[in-house]
Amino acid sequence: MRYQVVVLASEIGDAINIDSFSWKRSVGGDPQGTFFDMKIYMGLCSGDALGANFDDNYISGTRILVMSGSPYTSPTVGMNEWFEFVFDTPFWYNGQDNLLIEVEWSSGVGSLYSWVWPAGSDRSMYGLYGGATSLVRLSTAPNLRLNGTLSLSNSTFARIKAAF
Repeated sequence: MRYQVVVLASEIGDAINIDSFSWKRSVGGDPQGTFFDMKIYMGLCSGDALGANFDDNYISGTRILVMSGSPYTSPTVGMNEWFEFVFDTPFWYNGQDNLLIEVEWSSGVGSLYSWVWPAGSDRSMYGLYGGATSLVRLSTAPNLRLNGTLSLSNSTFARIKAAF
């Protein structure tokens, strides 16, 4: 399975050093899953909607492998709880472009379903593991929580005071 979702810059806000993300588990599926050849990539995307070709959705040079494991066993979570994917390598999100998240795995045992919301045309898609193009594009996006450190600009007290 290969899955992508685009998260709009307007939904994120400021720049952030992302060290994990979480999805909220919905009804159905299993409380835990084990996945083989699991990889998570993050990158930047210029469009608000995904095109059919997975690799073409990235702004050139921004696709970064942030997590991999084989097997990867997810944390056990109950319904309506967040399951977190902790990265091996943090991803610096610039706060300006749309964020692209890609998850892929070759096979597995168990399934994890997350709550989704109506996000607009072609916001997520899935296809075959290793496939170049999507089988289905969806108008939904998963309930998502980005975890990390927000970027704050450095300012002296005098500069802050002068701003008022």
